[in-house]
Amino acid sequence: MLWRSAARLLAPGGAIRFDAPLCVRARYSPSRCSACADVCPENAIEISLVPKLHAGSCTSCRQCEAACPAGAIADDGPDLRELAEQLAKNPLPVLGCRVPGVQANVHSGCLGFLDTEALLALGMALPAGLTLNLTRCKDCVNAPAMAKVEAAAQAARHLAVVMGAGPVRVAINPRELDVKESGISRREFFSLAGRRAAQAASSAVVPGQISPRAPMGERKDLPARRRLLLEKFALMEAEIRRSVAGALFPSLDFGLACTNCMGCVGMCPTGAIATSRDDPPRPAFIAPLCTNCGVCAEYCAAKAITLTQPALPKGSGNSTSAQTTASSGQ
Repeated sequence: MLWRSAARLLAPGGAIRFDAPLCVRARYSPSRCSACADVCPENAIEISLVPKLHAGSCTSCRQCEAACPAGAIADDGPDLRELAEQLAKNPLPVLGCRVPGVQANVHSGCLGFLDTEALLALGMALPAGLTLNLTRCKDCVNAPAMAKVEAAAQAARHLAVVMGAGPVRVAINPRELDVKESGISRREFFSLAGRRAAQAASSAVVPGQISPRAPMGERKDLPARRRLLLEKFALMEAEIRRSVAGALFPSLDFGLACTNCMGCVGMCPTGAIATSRDDPPRPAFIAPLCTNCGVCAEYCAAKAITLTQPALPKGSGNSTSAQTTASSGQ
């Protein structure tokens, strides 16, 4: 089956996991989505019917994770919510990679997965702000990915002020770091370890085996960065939400050619297109749930859908799916 081939997208040592039912190409095989391959600096991802990783070329920069509009690719470490919970235990949290000698309160895989949306979500979850330790990155093979992380932080800065998010700082020089250790109790440590183990067991993907959360094509889910962002977004004043929605979320127009076939409702991987209560029913767009994957426009036989990307650049997570969508919707 298709997902058995897709499950081959595993980095060396299991560092990257691939959730096959969420992949746009696994959901709709004619899709032209190639976001993960387009951002890979080592050309380690091959696109045929589905993405396939050439493990020997992969440097685990995680730019593919940032680029995937469906959240189908992730590091095997803590997700964004877990990182936020761990970082929140510190007065002035510092996030760094796992390279030996990198000072940080919390360590993860390469920080190349942090696009603008993820940084805004972390900022909303951390009122005191966050410092990214990039002091060892200049000599790393993944240095170009860190340049994109810096750009993503810059792109989010002005909007973070409007949204009330904590500032995201980038430390290039060790003198810019101020790592204050938190006091995590023994009980908290083992509770966290238990959650990590349970998450790893439930999300593991191996050829021929997949977590049966929903049949192929029926599962709806959001990337972790969008789930965390929306939780904080819901707490903002309505006027602020309206003022920033156009920068954060895509817009969609069904157009006069729409036949109300509802195929896009089933095809959307995140639930951003639902069935209205009109008589007869029409597809209804829920912008905060849309991640701009473009599969709705690709699937629409009437070519009635035009999807427009949000105004805010995604930084390291920028993909070509918006261009594909625009051409499909014309």
